[in-house]
Amino acid sequence: MDDSEPSDCVEIKNRKSGLTLEPIMMLMCLGINANQMVQTNLFEERVCLHSDLGQNKSVNCYNMTAADLEIVQPAVADLQMIKNLIETLVPCITALFLGPWSDVNGRLPLLLTAISGMVISNCMYSAFSTIPSLTPIMFLLCSIPVAVSGGYGALFMAASCYIVDITDCKSRAFRLGVLFAFVSFGSILGSVLSSILYGKSTTYSFCLSSFVSIVGLLYTYIFLKETIVIKKGADTKLFNIKLVKDMWQTVTKQRFGYLRSIIILSAVLLTLNLIVLFGEASFMYMYLQKQFSWTLENYTPFLVYTTLIHATIPVIALGIFEKVGLAYSVHRWQFYAMKTVGYTVYISQSLVRSQLSKSLPSEDICKIFAFLSVIENFGVLLYSPMYTAVYVMTIHDFANCFFFLSAILGMFVFILFGYLQHILQLKDVFLGLCGWMSLTIQLSPYQYLYLIKSVFKVSIKAPLHSLDLYHSYFQEAP
Repeated sequence: MDDSEPSDCVEIKNRKSGLTLEPIMMLMCLGINANQMVQTNLFEERVCLHSDLGQNKSVNCYNMTAADLEIVQPAVADLQMIKNLIETLVPCITALFLGPWSDVNGRLPLLLTAISGMVISNCMYSAFSTIPSLTPIMFLLCSIPVAVSGGYGALFMAASCYIVDITDCKSRAFRLGVLFAFVSFGSILGSVLSSILYGKSTTYSFCLSSFVSIVGLLYTYIFLKETIVIKKGADTKLFNIKLVKDMWQTVTKQRFGYLRSIIILSAVLLTLNLIVLFGEASFMYMYLQKQFSWTLENYTPFLVYTTLIHATIPVIALGIFEKVGLAYSVHRWQFYAMKTVGYTVYISQSLVRSQLSKSLPSEDICKIFAFLSVIENFGVLLYSPMYTAVYVMTIHDFANCFFFLSAILGMFVFILFGYLQHILQLKDVFLGLCGWMSLTIQLSPYQYLYLIKSVFKVSIKAPLHSLDLYHSYFQEAP
């Protein structure tokens, strides 16, 4: 018997009350976006002030020209890469243990720890931004609390598992969709508010992030209920290899209907998708700054627009054309048009996770989501050096080259998503077929499982042989 199990009383209570975790995630994403929107500008200003460029009286570090940005941005890109590595390297390792640990010890400790790290980080940014003499490298200290507390990956993993705990199979996909809708709304609100506050002071944006994250922490501690019943004598050790082995066995064990392949394909698909999204988002603003002199006020409506499209059109089709179109866009309306095309091609996390939640047993879903979080963390770890190297090498002659990198990766996302949908459709068709046959033909349990396995093997490799298989089945089956 497991050391813990979902709490039925909590599940019923939360279903009746409607929203539970969603307002918290909205507040956290509001804070994350409000913080990240002004970080690039802050880093550019500080790199300029503490370099030879800042000693030149003709250079305004708070309103740099394209030529000045071309000098400053490579150093800023390196600084952001180090920051991202700090925030993802340790969580890549701890994510292996945090998911299985929360299955035994509860979701709330994981949520509270992750949010606490963000509170401390935001407060450090608020304080450091008020000290003009502080060198840019000192801002890397703000990333340490996020890294130690599990990072953004731990927050989203705990949120997904919490929703799984309080929902059944019928309502789970809808609730995951609602969760990501709140995440998108919080991102939009954070972008808009940070742009308004940045006009007055950079510190105001960081103070907003600190305030909403503190509110999210208090809301979690006071109002959110634990969904796991913790058994007496449960192992509370974090670095428990046994729990990691259990998660790995859950992922790799053979399953009916090629579900193991579906899990692994989903992990690779989500990881590539995050690499494209985060990598492109990291350099989109700097690129538009340098090439077309966009300010934060110009970029905010564009970011809000792309987030809205992303939240409302979670399908995939023509992403490669969007990347190439962005690379050759010159006017502002062209960037908006290309993003409209691109996000009719986007693959959303909620879509893939919803499909998995419908296909897997309830007791395995949280372990699978923890595995997805681990793989995604490694993807987040990879995107920064990859896109940084491309942007820094091409900034002088071909700064839009990173869009072509996104197009290449997007092509693989498109292929994998198409293949994943093909397998899912085949699984549904043959589940219905085998269910009908089980009603019309008297089979022993072993014969029934043998038939299902045989039909799947032949249908994937040679669908036209299915009838021959059915006629010869009773001679081969025990």
